[in-house]
Amino acid sequence: MLTVVIGPPAAGKSTWCREHTGPDDIIIDYDLLANALAAPREGESKHEHAKGVKAVTKAARQAAIDKAITLRDVDVYLIHSTPSAQLLSKYRNYGARIVTVDPGMDIVMERAKAERPWQMQQVVKKWYRDNGMPAKPGKVSPRKRGLDTKHDNQRTHLLSIHLDGTLCFWCGKPMYRDPLRNPDRAPLEADHSTARSLGGKIADRLLHMRCNRSRGDGRRDHLRPAIANTPGQEPLTTRDWLD
Repeated sequence: MLTVVIGPPAAGKSTWCREHTGPDDIIIDYDLLANALAAPREGESKHEHAKGVKAVTKAARQAAIDKAITLRDVDVYLIHSTPSAQLLSKYRNYGARIVTVDPGMDIVMERAKAERPWQMQQVVKKWYRDNGMPAKPGKVSPRKRGLDTKHDNQRTHLLSIHLDGTLCFWCGKPMYRDPLRNPDRAPLEADHSTARSLGGKIADRLLHMRCNRSRGDGRRDHLRPAIANTPGQEPLTTRDWLD
């Protein structure tokens, strides 16, 4: 099967492919090809390429695509940030599935500033404009969720005493101050172990952003991945966490 992975720069398309492919699958990634063709230079961005390298990479990438679509016994993952409507139609005619990787403009811009050449920030903004997509579908600002400056200050305090590598309550994976080291590559959020809707007044711990938003009001804590992924662990009930 051909899978075309689209999304803005720094969305995590390469990471998504690595997480969803097997050892015999093929990933066609422009940056990986360019880095393989370029002479390595210490300190240079892995996402900035010389004009000649770009030209050869483009040709090599197209040759790889042309060959990959003829294969019948292997899964191919093609990273293509912004294919034209004509190209998308062509991919679909090959029976491709289209996957969009988009964690939201706020996260993508933060990654672009940290990882990519400064010009890439404009490319990110253009991607969202061209695709007519909001920064985060259904996103609600902290203020609209009832989280004020006091909550921001509490998060800052929790971050100041946080020990990198502490396990997330929800998923059981390590948490880091550096967003790029977290599984969702996003900043940690302050969480109320007793949800505000159940009387919680102050955030008392940190969670991964994705985990904090997946947890909701805590009524599904007994089903959280940290328990589900622990062999032999008996799930606790909601009451166990509220008592």
